[in-house]
Parts: sequence; C-alpha cells; structure tokens
Amino acid sequence: MENWFAVLTKSRSEAVAQEHLRRQGFHCLFPRLSRVLRTARGIERRVESLFPRYVFLRADPDECSLAPVRSTRGVAGLVRFAGQPARVPDAVIERIRQRMGADDGCVHLAAPDYSPGQAVRVTEGPLMGWEGVFMAAEGADRVRLLLDLLGSTREVVLPREQLAMCV
Repeated sequence: MENWFAVLTKSRSEAVAQEHLRRQGFHCLFPRLSRVLRTARGIERRVESLFPRYVFLRADPDECSLAPVRSTRGVAGLVRFAGQPARVPDAVIERIRQRMGADDGCVHLAAPDYSPGQAVRVTEGPLMGWEGVFMAAEGADRVRLLLDLLGSTREVVLPREQLAMCV
C-alpha cells in the first residue's frame, strides 16, 4: 500500500531533490508559496517553499526500497520516528493539494479574518513589533489599524499580510 513520506532536503535544495526523486520513479509533491516582499530594490514577488527543506514522496515500501532516497542529490534523508520512515496522512496531502492553484502550482493561504476592535501585531515592515487595534478592511489586501504613535492614536493602512493576531 502506498503512503506519503516526508523527505528532509539539503538547504534550498527542494527543487533539486524533487527532480531527482522523480527521475527515480517516485511520485513527489513540493508545495510552494508566492509572497510579495518589500526589498531594497522595491516590491518583489517571490516563490518559495511552503515547508522549507521538505518535500513529500509517495511510495510503497513493500514494493520498492526507500534506501536510494538517502543518496539522492539534494536529499539529507527521510524523516524518521523510532527508526521508521514517518508516514504523512493522505488527508494532509489532500488538504495541501486543494489549496494549490491550477495556474501557478502555488499554495494559496487564506488571510485570517479580523473583527473590528481585535488586538493585532505588525509582523513586518517599518512598524514591525507594534501592537494596535484592527479597525476595518481596506479592499482585498489592505487593513486600517489604530496605533499609538508618538503619544497619540493614529490610523494606519497596512498590507494585510503584515499582521498577526495578538495572543
């Protein structure tokens, strides 16, 4: 019976590991995420691994040996618990696949819904670390917050992806 297994890759070698595992006949899944980042050169869209240093492969260990996986280019080894390769439940893989876009193959994560008055924290950008109060959504990807800045309360509009709920 085929199962999904987690493969630990070498640093930034997920794509290399996936390609070489496929060449050996393994069915692989390498979920990626598209992010918009502010860099010194301006706003850039980057595609990066959803699970850095991991890819998933489907195999039947009774039918074929998993030993060649260890020596595959880009692979550090199989994830193991108590000496046995760790099986990833089919439901987890199916959930990842449901969120993958057909056009770009990237996983699309839904931004959390905030309610007015909810405490939030800025997680990136020039206001990183500041805590404020969520006021309202400003379109699909921006939000309006109240922040205490320089001794007074100010309204600030930020990208939604720069926020996290306060615990």
